[in-house]
Formats: sequence, C-alpha cells, structure tokens
Amino acid sequence: MELILLERIQNLGELGDLVTVKPGFGRNYLIPQGKAVPASAEAKQKVEERRRELAKLDSERREAAQAKAALLPERITVKRLSGEEGRLFGSVSPVDISEILQAADIAIQRSEVAMPNGPLKVLGEHVVSIILHPEIHASLTVVVEAENEEGAGSAPEASTSAEAPQVD
Repeated sequence: MELILLERIQNLGELGDLVTVKPGFGRNYLIPQGKAVPASAEAKQKVEERRRELAKLDSERREAAQAKAALLPERITVKRLSGEEGRLFGSVSPVDISEILQAADIAIQRSEVAMPNGPLKVLGEHVVSIILHPEIHASLTVVVEAENEEGAGSAPEASTSAEAPQVD
C-alpha cells in the first residue's frame, strides 16, 4: 500500500514522502491517526500544496516538545514496597511515571515514556527516556526507594502510597 506521509515518522520517512507499507499498518494506524493519506495523483498535488503548512505545524510541535523537555526535572523519586532483596512488590511503569509528572503539572503521556527493559522492578536509580517528538528525546532519572522498612518482607496491602512522589 502506497501512502504519502503527513508528518515525520521514525524509521519510515519524512513529511511528504511516498512510502510503501503493509496494508494493515496503513489502514489501521497511519490513516486513522492522520499521519498519512493514500497515494494518488490528487493527493500528491494536495500534499505538495500543504507541505509548507505541514512543515510549519511540525516545527510548532518540535518547539512545543523542546519547551516540554525544558520543564522536565532531572530526577524523580518514587517510593514503593519492596522485599528484603530490593525487589519491588509491584513495578514502576510508564503509567506511574506519567502520573507523577502530571501531578507536577508536566503533561507527559504514557506512550512518551520509553522503558526498553520493561517496568522497573528493583530499588535504585534507573534512567528512562522520554520521547517528546521523533527528533527530541529527554532523559529522566527515576530513583526507586523502599517505602518503609518495617513492612519489608511482608505481603503488600491493596492500597497505594499516601505520600506524593517527589519531583526533584
């Protein structure tokens, strides 16, 4: 299936590129998300006309992502219940990190938090990548600490931490 990209897509192409993708990827993701249109002579002509407009929109998104990256703290601290060996009774996932940042008035979606090794399951410092724009990546250090030592080794209760996570 041939499509014309309406924005830059990592590992696929730049704005206005004619790309060939599998039909399901185009039909189920690129076209519904507004990231591409089916390639036709008419569409090619319209994209050429809109290319400047789309480039301006992309540059605005890039600037917004740079501003958001400037607001990100260097590190955040999360307290979780853990066992004696430093393993957590749960994990710290992209959802948790995005909620912590949103509590600090930084709008980060969970899809923007990249954790290539999966959720954090041990105590310590971990570096997480925040992908704000295909060209803009930010690093965030997540410090996972034990919530309280007296409950370590016992089964966790079905409640969340009453303390708000710290954003340094």
